[in-house]
Formats: sequence, C-alpha cells, structure tokens
Amino acid sequence: MGDERYELEKVPPQDEAPLARPGYPRPIGYPEMRSYGYGYGYGPEKNPINLQTLWRVARKRKWLILVITAIVTSVATVEIYRTKSLYQATASVEVRRETTTLVKTADVLVQSDDLDMMNTYMFTIKSRPLLQDVVVKLKLDQNPRFLDVTQRKSVWEALRTIGNKFGLSSPPQGASPSDAGLPPDASGEEAARLAPYVGVLSTNLRVDQIPRSRLLSISFVHTEPDIAAQVANGVADVFIDRNFANKTQKYTKATDWLDRRTRELKAKVEQSEKALADYVRDQGFSFSGDKTNLATDKFLRLNDQVQRAETDRALKQSLYEVVQAGRSSDLPESYTDPQLGELEKRLRDLKIKAAELDVKFGRNHPKVAEVAQQITVLEDQIAASRKTLETKLRADYEQSLRQEKALKQILERTKAETAQQNQAEIKFNLLKQEVDTNKSLYTEFLSKTSQADIQLAEQHNNLSMAEPATSPGSPIGPQRLRTIMIWLFLSLVGGAGLAFFLEYLDNTIKTVEDVSRYVQLPALGVIPAINDRKMRGSMSGRNGKRKTLAAGSASGKELVHAASMLAIDGRSSIAEAYRVLRTSVLLSSAGGPPKIMLVTSGRPAEGKSTTTINTAISMAQLGARVLIIDCDLRKPSVHKTFGLDHSRGLSTYLSRDVEIESLIHNL
Repeated sequence: MGDERYELEKVPPQDEAPLARPGYPRPIGYPEMRSYGYGYGYGPEKNPINLQTLWRVARKRKWLILVITAIVTSVATVEIYRTKSLYQATASVEVRRETTTLVKTADVLVQSDDLDMMNTYMFTIKSRPLLQDVVVKLKLDQNPRFLDVTQRKSVWEALRTIGNKFGLSSPPQGASPSDAGLPPDASGEEAARLAPYVGVLSTNLRVDQIPRSRLLSISFVHTEPDIAAQVANGVADVFIDRNFANKTQKYTKATDWLDRRTRELKAKVEQSEKALADYVRDQGFSFSGDKTNLATDKFLRLNDQVQRAETDRALKQSLYEVVQAGRSSDLPESYTDPQLGELEKRLRDLKIKAAELDVKFGRNHPKVAEVAQQITVLEDQIAASRKTLETKLRADYEQSLRQEKALKQILERTKAETAQQNQAEIKFNLLKQEVDTNKSLYTEFLSKTSQADIQLAEQHNNLSMAEPATSPGSPIGPQRLRTIMIWLFLSLVGGAGLAFFLEYLDNTIKTVEDVSRYVQLPALGVIPAINDRKMRGSMSGRNGKRKTLAAGSASGKELVHAASMLAIDGRSSIAEAYRVLRTSVLLSSAGGPPKIMLVTSGRPAEGKSTTTINTAISMAQLGARVLIIDCDLRKPSVHKTFGLDHSRGLSTYLSRDVEIESLIHNL
C-alpha cells in the first residue's frame, strides 16, 4: 500500500489545453475509457452491437428465452404427438406384355405402347369405381378404424403417446375390424355413403412405376399397419380381377351378341322355309329354280331387242344430224361415201392451185378462169353426193325409229302378260332367295360364335401379384424428432428476437457506458449490488465476528452495525471495487488528488452513506486523513454505522457558533 501511495504522490501536473476536452486516466481494473465532455456541443455516443452485447442481453433475459422456448416446444411436442403415426404398406404388380386377338383369328392387335399402357393402369387403379369395389370387398365402410386416419388424438392421448415413447405407460390395444356383411351396390345413395371411404382411399393411395421394370408399386398409408397392408393387397387384387374382367368383357359381349343373333337367324330361316312351303302348297304346282316360263323368256328377248333398237336408232339419229349440219367429214369411215371424199380432196387441190395462179397471173387470166370453172363443177358434184347421203341416212333413221316404236308396243303387251303369268314364279323366287339369304347368314354367325367362344377360353390375365404387401413394422411419419427440433430452434430464435426487441424498447441505464454516455461524465467505478445474505456472509470472519476494513494501523476496532460496509473482507470483490473507486477519484483531477468530494444522488436509499464510508476507509488505508461530513439532515445514518453520538453535528455547526474540533469524532 505504501508503494501505491508513493506512486500517487508522484503524479506530475498536466498541462490543460484551453480548447481540449478533459481526459482522465483509466481506473485500475477497468478497460480503457474514452474522453468525455460536459455537454458543450457533443452528443451521446451510440453503443455498437457486438457479440458481448448480444451475450449480455441473452444472459439478462435468459428466463424469458427459456420460458418461451419451453412453452412453444412443449405445445409443438404435444401437437405433433396428437398426429397419429403413419404406416405405409406397398404391394407390387407385374405387368406382362400381351397380344390380344379380335373375332377373326387372322386379325391381331399388338399393344406396343408400354408407356401409355402403364399410365392407363396407374389412372385405373385410382379410379372411383375400382376404389368403391375395394371398399365393398374389404368391408372398409364397416371398419371403425379405417376413418381414424382423418382424426387426431386428444391431448391426453398425445401425452400418453409421449409417455409410451419414454416407457412410462403401455400402448392401448386396438379393436379388431368388423366382419359385417357386404353393402349393396355402390349406386345412387350408396355411392354417396361410400364417398368418405373412397376419399380416404384416393388421398392416401399412391401408384408408381418402378423404374426400368414392368412393375407397378401400390402403396397405402394409414395409422394402422394391418389396415395399410390389407388395403394395399386389396387394391392390387381388385385391380388384377377387374383387368381380366375388362379383357374378357369384349369377348363376352361379342359372344352374347353373336349367340343372340344366331338364334334370331335360326328362327328367321325356319319362318322363311315355312312360308315358301306354304306358298308352293297353295299354288298347287311345283316350281323349278333352274328354268323360267315362256312368258318371262319372251319378255326378256323383247326387252333385249328394244334395247338394241334404241341403240341403233340413237346411232342413226346422230349420223343424220351430223350430215344435216354439213359436217360430213366428222362421220365414221364406215358411213362415208368414198367418192365424196375423193371429190372433196380434188376441190381442195383446185382451190390451192387457183390461189397460186391468181397470185402469179392475176384474176383475169384464162388459166385462173379455167380452174374456177373446174371448182364450180366439183362443188356441184359434192353437193349432190351430200344430198344423196343425207337422204339415205334420214331413211335409215326413220326406219329405225319405226322399228323401235313397234318393239316397244310389243314389249308393253308382253310385259303385262309376263307380269300376270309369272307373278307366282316371282314370289316363289323371292321366298326362295330369302330362305337362301337367311341360311347363309345363319351359317356365318354360327361360325363366328364358335370362334368367339374359343378365343374367350384362350384369354389370360397379363397382371399378377409380384410381391404382396406386409404389415409395416415402423412408421414413415410424421418426423416427430425433426419437427420438434425445428420448433425448438424456431422458439429459441423467437425468444431471442423478443428479448432483443424488449431490450431495444428498454431505455433504462444498464451498463457503465450507458451512464457515461447519458450524463456526459466519466465513470469512476462500479460497486456491485449485494443482498443482505451475501453482505452478512462477506462481513463475517472465521470466528463469526465482523471485521472492519483496517485504517492504516494493524489493529482496528470491531463494529457491529449490520448496514455498514466496513467489515468487507480485503480480498473480496467489493473491497476491490472500492479500491478502484478510490484510485479513480485520486486520479480524476490534473495536478493532484481532489481535497473535497461530494457524494450525492437523485433519490434516497441509493447508497450514498455506504459509498462515502467505504471510500473514506479505502483512502484511509493509504494513510490519508479523511473527514466525513454527513449532510443528510433528514435521515442521517453515518453515526449509526460507526456507533457515535449524534446529539451534535452539522446542524449544530450551522445553527450556532461552536468550535468545529468539538464536532469531529476521531476513529
């Protein structure tokens, strides 16, 4: 202590700059302090956020963070355990390639588009009719546990499940499924009744194609493992059965239709044969299918002659019209006059020769006139030949027309006779033709029916169960531990966020830096706050007696006031805090330690007397003489700490003229 006092007395005076902000040495045991002004033009400095600040806030509000974390995590745990465990059972169905034949054995349809077929199967498995069949077949509508997948546990059941997790209770035994009878067909009101069960099936059913294979995996998720396996296998079985039924359905329908048509055709054959026999019996004579009667023969011959006469008349009419129009050159060679053709050729040659002579000799030359005379003679001959040909063709046309009319008159008479004579034969032929047609159709349909029956017997199912589903041993969800850890993390983050938000809203003084920043004065020291138990423990010695903080000499007076801080152990943190305060006060002014120090506060009972007494004792340890003046005229307490008479004091000195030495108590 002597060395410390010697060092304090050797502090040289510092030159003060007139415009500089006063600076103060760093107190012993405290981090370096910034220079502070007294409010003349300097605003409060912001406190930067760092890890130390975050850690301080977290420690300060640790109970808030822990309570929020505990509450949120507990609620999340209960809620996640209210959700029942889900079990997934998977059945595998093998899809083999198939070749289906139609009614004719020669017609073959190969299904080569595997992707479309697999997608069709996947859609069919989740179709409403198939799921209704599954509900009916497995009696799921009569199983009270099936719809439990849509319900959640109560809070008590969730707590029991959590207890089961840690072995605190035994799990309840589930009820067995109902074995009631099958419901009626799912149609109308029945379909509406089955809708909730179909909805649960569709929601929890999953169909996937296993990559690089011809396998379909049918998975079902439920809160009961046995129900999950039962439904997965049931869906696979119903799907396989319905697929085979759909394959054979077209052959069954074709067979039924062919069989029905065959019976109808057989009845028609019998009916037509009976009608033919009755007609022959009623007519009283026999009919031959190979011969026709004479009237019919005559009618057919006349009809043929009329057709030929019409053709001949049309031909001769067209020839006559061609010649009449002056286009005899368009006639066929068989109907043209060879001499007329020769004359027309000579006429063309003479016209060419006349044109050449006209150009060479002129129009009045004798040779030109001679050729013109020859042309006139030829034109007269040609006109006479055409007139003769026209007369001949007209005579032929008129003759053909008369012949045609005569044949048509004969045909009309013969037609009436034939209709009358052959009416019975015609009806017989119609009846005979109907009988033959019905027999032919009956034979064809009978053959088709036999082929359809054979193909129906040859059909096979291209689907089979590759691996049935078994009852799963462990659930697939929910991921309770992961969810709880997520909520634990979120609650920690939320609690920390709330703590930092409250800290942001809290504008009270919390650190030494806050005090220095708000009052614009340096902090001289920090005295820890202690409760009565800690104070009593620190003030007691090994023998149970309280000790004073010795002032200078080795021997000291034992005190008994419980509220004083004089009996602080010299090795305690409280004693060290007052030593730091003492050092800061001694170094607070330039040129030397201060002589007078005022200890005050804004409110009562903030430790003014305690700070004054212990600071005075710490200074007295350095050998300094310290005078404590208790200026609290309302409720003085220093005399209680030292056990002194308080009949005279500061009020006595202020009220009358007394010697100050008589008011000072030496310790």
